[in-house]
Amino acid sequence: MAKGPKKKAVKKPVRSSARPAPKSKAATAKTKSPVAKARPAKAPVKHVPAVLAHSHKPGPPPIPSIPAVKPPAAEAVTAFEEGMAALHRHDYTTASTTFKALLDQFPTEGFLTDRARVYLELTARELGRRPAGSGNVEERLTAATLALNNNDDTEAARLAADVLKEDRSQDLAAYLLAVVAARRGEVETALTHLRNAISINPECRLQARQDEEFDPLMDSDDFHALIEAPTSPAAPPAAAAAKKPVRKTGR
Repeated sequence: MAKGPKKKAVKKPVRSSARPAPKSKAATAKTKSPVAKARPAKAPVKHVPAVLAHSHKPGPPPIPSIPAVKPPAAEAVTAFEEGMAALHRHDYTTASTTFKALLDQFPTEGFLTDRARVYLELTARELGRRPAGSGNVEERLTAATLALNNNDDTEAARLAADVLKEDRSQDLAAYLLAVVAARRGEVETALTHLRNAISINPECRLQARQDEEFDPLMDSDDFHALIEAPTSPAAPPAAAAAKKPVRKTGR
């Protein structure tokens, strides 16, 4: 019996007792994803100016230019001041004439002419209410006394002078004029009017002696000689010298 060919013995691979070295994580990652995914590139950061970084807000509107105000003419100012001075003196006729001239010569002086028109209307009302020489003598003397008590010396003097011009026998009118002059410090004028009042009515001497309105005349010897009682003809000259009245301190 014929024998067949002998089979070659197959050698088994020899297993090595050494274990293979562990793979690194990078190698493992490369093994799991052989193709690496590309990351998107970051856009470059641009520098934004600080002014543009904030939201733009509209600014305030521009302030309109105001034209310079032209001052009134010097002549107009002078005329206005003269009219005001006459108004303060209660000289309404002069004030009215002055304001009218101002409006005629300087009609475009703005606020100055506007005020002149207002004061012109005031003078017209006063002239209509207080016509010169209105009323009888008694009414004008009463009005003069009231004006003097209200410290309206100008009006008191105007009314008293108007009465005295009409009737020279009105001692009260002369007395009121003396008081106004004493208030103004016009010593000689006050003595003249007081002398006139005493000559009309000797009782004014006693009234003037007690009237504090004549305190500004206390330093005048003529005033003391005027208010003292007249000496009798039989009296010696020394008796004419009288003691000055004590000046009153309170009003």
